[in-house]
Amino acid sequence: IMRGVPVPTAKWVTDVKGRPDPDITWSKDGKVLVQEKHVEIVHDLPNVELQVKEAKRSDHGKYIIAAKNSCGHAQAFAVVNVLDRPGPCQNLKISYVTKDSCMIAWESPVDNGGSEITNYIVEYRQPNQRGWSIVSSDITKRLVKANLIENREYFFRVCAENKIGPGPCIETKTPILAINPIDKPGEPENLHIAEKGKTFVYLKWRRPDYDGGSPNLSYHVERKLKDSDEWERVHKGSIKETHYMVDKCVENKIYQFRVQTKNEAGESDWVRTAEVVVKEDLQKPVLDLKLSGVLTVKAGDTIRIEAGVRGKPQPEVVWTKDKDATDLTRSPRVSIETTSDTSKFVLTKSRRSDGGKYVITATNTAGSFVAYATVIVLDKPGPVRNLKVTDISSDRCTVTWDPPEDDGGCEIQNYILEKCESKRMVWSTYSSSVLTNYANVTRLIEGNEYIFRVRAENKMGTGPPTETHPIIAKTKYDRPGRPDPPDVTRVSKEEMTVVWNPPEYDGGKSITGYILEKKEKRSLRWVPVTKTPIPERRKKVTNLIPGHEYQFRVSAENEVGLGEPSLPSRPVVAKDPIGIIPLHSTVFRFNVNITDCYILEKRLCL
Repeated sequence: IMRGVPVPTAKWVTDVKGRPDPDITWSKDGKVLVQEKHVEIVHDLPNVELQVKEAKRSDHGKYIIAAKNSCGHAQAFAVVNVLDRPGPCQNLKISYVTKDSCMIAWESPVDNGGSEITNYIVEYRQPNQRGWSIVSSDITKRLVKANLIENREYFFRVCAENKIGPGPCIETKTPILAINPIDKPGEPENLHIAEKGKTFVYLKWRRPDYDGGSPNLSYHVERKLKDSDEWERVHKGSIKETHYMVDKCVENKIYQFRVQTKNEAGESDWVRTAEVVVKEDLQKPVLDLKLSGVLTVKAGDTIRIEAGVRGKPQPEVVWTKDKDATDLTRSPRVSIETTSDTSKFVLTKSRRSDGGKYVITATNTAGSFVAYATVIVLDKPGPVRNLKVTDISSDRCTVTWDPPEDDGGCEIQNYILEKCESKRMVWSTYSSSVLTNYANVTRLIEGNEYIFRVRAENKMGTGPPTETHPIIAKTKYDRPGRPDPPDVTRVSKEEMTVVWNPPEYDGGKSITGYILEKKEKRSLRWVPVTKTPIPERRKKVTNLIPGHEYQFRVSAENEVGLGEPSLPSRPVVAKDPIGIIPLHSTVFRFNVNITDCYILEKRLCL
């Protein structure tokens, strides 16, 4: 009979004959069957009938019918197999758990459901999941390897399957953790006495190379006096750190110390120190400057210097700067923190002047130790020096300077040259990439007044400007100055002779000629006497109108140009002289200054 078919009923019909009528008994596996809900027995001799309604797997077995009367007895049997899904598997076990796999094993079901087991279905899930995932659904053996993800927990379940279907699952009650199996850890490494004093010993060690598969390590520390057999635990419970300060020791007594590692699997063997006398040792200070080479920082950044400190007793550490031994603790920007094994120097908002050599001195009763740290603070360069303007002409000049006294700690990359017209006071950049310490400035406007300024630039930025005094764009030579008023030395009614002296200032260039001008006294218009400059300082002016009164003025000229004209001469009337006076045999001429400015010519004959 197969479970799940429309009428899962077992029915036996037989004929039983005998005289007198026999007593009929039905039994299964030694147990007498009686009329009940799903068992129906009908005795209508000679017809006998047994029905097992809604047959279950437990209804399979050997059924026996027995007939008995006073003449004897007889029996017959029939074997019934009720097919169903298999029962649950037995003894589910998880073994060989590592960080990435485990082995799953089980035993076959006690009841195979009346049909051969065809395969097994193995599944897993994590505690935070509801759904199950397949490990294998077609395995025929009762052992399988499951792949895992490290440090995750897993539940497993297994069910058997026959041709009717899969049976109920058997499930692990507690999850397994995907980690390598844990073993006892190894011994602590490099156990040593790092420091000791009058009544203490400071122990240090390293984690064992082998942790037994567990990261959760702790340690036990014990001590004992020399010649004693009893070890004393120096702390409660266990400690997590790889160092321990054993205090309350007796000064000048000999002790021995030991340490062991502990994890979930157990404890390691002990590691012991050598016997040691507990007393304070003297050790000359040593500074381990944690700085390679020169420390370079940008202005405004924080300067940080750290030095490891060793020595017994604890050294006193002092920080100073440069040869003048500046006390750095007075600066509000400085903080110094010194512990038992380090000394840290911090200077905030660094400036260019903070660069230099820092001196760290450690001192105790055993001696002293000095270390040096060189610091460079990079900043913008200082102002350029000796800024000058030379070779000034009408449209150009040369600006020169010396590099800054302070280059900011890094190479000057270039200079920035700016110019400004005094009347406008608006600065403009002439060049932002001058590589030398001079520049030729062109395209100036003649007569304008200019100011120049120069700034040095490095990789940190641009320094402050240095300005020149105002200069005027003009040639270094000038036009001649104004001569004195000319003199009229000889007069007639149609001509006059005019003479003059050179100007006191020739403009730096030789006088090349003069321009002589005339005008009648009442006229406003000056008329040049000649069309070209006069090379001499004397000129006879002709074609005058008799009786008219004339004035003269003169201008000097050089290569630069024509200077300002002189003041006018005194007015002179164009007319013949009054007379000639003989005197001795010598002839001479002289000017007589009279009110009407006549010129007399005399001859003296001896």
